[in-house]
Parts: sequence; C-alpha cells; structure tokens
Amino acid sequence: MKYLFSSLCIIFGLTLIDARADEQLDAIKTGELQFTLALGYGGIENPRAKSDNITTYVLPSWSYYGERFYAENFTLGYSLYESDRFIVDLQTRLNEDGIFFELDGWSNVFLSDILGYKPNKQPLFGPKIPEVPIERHISYLGGVNTSWLTPHLDINLGYYHDISGVHQGNEIHLKLKTIQPLSWGALAFEVGAIRKSSQLIKYYYHFTEAELGRPIRESAQSASINYHASGVINIPLWQDINFVGIVTYTWLGDEISDNLMVEKDDYLSGFVGVSYAF
Repeated sequence: MKYLFSSLCIIFGLTLIDARADEQLDAIKTGELQFTLALGYGGIENPRAKSDNITTYVLPSWSYYGERFYAENFTLGYSLYESDRFIVDLQTRLNEDGIFFELDGWSNVFLSDILGYKPNKQPLFGPKIPEVPIERHISYLGGVNTSWLTPHLDINLGYYHDISGVHQGNEIHLKLKTIQPLSWGALAFEVGAIRKSSQLIKYYYHFTEAELGRPIRESAQSASINYHASGVINIPLWQDINFVGIVTYTWLGDEISDNLMVEKDDYLSGFVGVSYAF
C-alpha cells in the first residue's frame, strides 16, 4: 500500500488533495496502468495581475504502481523504506507556480479549454503594472517525502529542490490528510503548508528590469509560506462511475502577495463532475 490518496488534480499544478477519495477506496493494484477520465467543470483563480483564470471541462488522471516505483500523473516516486506506519520515498513533482505563466504551452497536454478573462485596471496610485508579456518556465522538483500513517490521520513531510535548472529554489511541504468512508461514499480532507524559498519567489513573482523598463534596486529576499485547506467528496454511481467534487483554498504568504505582480492574497481552485475508471 503506497498511499490512501491519489492526485486527481495534479494536472492543475495545484496543491489539491492527492486523494483516492475521488475513486473507490480499494487497495492499489501493483503492475497495472490505471486511467480515469472525469467530465465536469473545474478551474483555478489566477492570483497574478492582468491574467486569465484557468478553466477546464475534462480532467484525465493516470497512475502506475510497481513494487517500489510509482507514477501519478507527473509525480514520480521510488520507495526507499516502507512499513505499516512509516514510508520514505524519493519523489519528483511539478511546481505549481509555473502553471500560472505557461498555461498556453501546457493546455494541449492536460487541459481541454482555457476560458474566460478577468479584466484588471491600472492602479490609480503607485507604480503601474507593466503592459508586457511575462514569461516564466514551469519547474520540476525532486526530493524526499516521508509519510507517517496513523489510524485516523496521515502526516506527510517533504523537501523538494529544483532539478530542472529553472530557479534553483526549493519547497518544504507539510500536509495532514484524512479519509472518512461513509455508507454512500467517502469524504477526504487536507490542511497543509508549503514553504517556498526566496529564489523561487524572486523568479516567479518579481519583475525583471526588462519587464519594468528601468533598473531594479535589489533588496533582501525572504522565503514565504502558503497555507491551504482542501476537501474531496466521492459518491459511487455505477460500477466504475463516480461523482467527484474537489475544492481547495490557498492563502498566499506575504512575501508573494505583497509583490506588484500579484493582485490577490488567496485563490480558490476546484472541480465537480463525473469520473470513469478504465
């Protein structure tokens, strides 16, 4: 048994619950490729100023579990140690910050539609937000993830460093997750915090001199901690068909939200629809 949770919404690059509550609470089968397709409506509020929100009607998800190696969408892992209560994995994963910048390039891979536009006027006072394209690359992180499994709660702690050479930053993840099986389905909940290093924040959320059109006065950078709370509801409808609802609320740390590039202190993401497991 690797996890009670599987990441349905990793294609969003979000910190949504990686829960198998969106499927049935069966034991994970090893040596088999599993594919799930969900149809419905979902999206992510983009906290960046002058940026579109993200929406989709199709949500594919796939996974494979070997004796030690496993893959969940874009997350790859290798089990170093595993007992009934404690798991240590080497793990790689997408960094969600880059999704807010490179949706056009990735939409053909895992999003069916990018819809909607959120207008944002120039501020009346203070520096203007540059009317230039902002380009940032999606980064890929690698590190060590530890899981402590208790009868009522799973506690995950992980350290991930940029292995794609994009920003050389890192993240530290702390998550508490639980599943509540019910007679009509299941509920899952997660709360967590992600510490993002100063290198990561500077790359994604600070304008460059070329974008501002003027020299930048360098100042000391600090790390930031984002907090989130997530919920998943799963209701079996017929054999491999399930109703699934997912919602996550993320609070941005001050070192991110205080930047001119960001117009929100928090953002909402989620999906509601019907899934079919092939």
